[in-house]
Amino acid sequence: GDKYAILRLLGSGGMGNVYQATHLALHKPIAVKVLHPSHRQNEDFLAAFHREAVAASRLDHPNVVQVLDFGFADDGTPFLVMEHLQGRDLGALLAASDKPLPVTEVVDVMLGVCAALRACHRAGIIHRDLKPGNIFLAQTDTGPE
Repeated sequence: GDKYAILRLLGSGGMGNVYQATHLALHKPIAVKVLHPSHRQNEDFLAAFHREAVAASRLDHPNVVQVLDFGFADDGTPFLVMEHLQGRDLGALLAASDKPLPVTEVVDVMLGVCAALRACHRAGIIHRDLKPGNIFLAQTDTGPE
């Protein structure tokens, strides 16, 4: 509609595609997950997509992507709006290297994953699809202020 502008495809998963987008009124980068066309008439997938949006929106944790909005496009396509993160997923990092990650890096990543899962479980949420492709390694600004 007139609220978000889709810029490019970032990735694709079992439920839908994720696009880089812009919130037009705020001029803010966001990510928009759109349910695959093949699932849009399936009530089970629609319900699961909505449950994912509601569950994720209840979480406020630095290791969990922030959900900002949920809705339906003019054509009825359901979408989920999230904060846009810079970085790459753990699966891409592992595929790009022919060497194992250093132990200190593995520990750092897994501590973040465990902290995120703890927040989910405390909120009564079970992830159900934990895999390297779903663990996003966000770049953070660690420079001086």
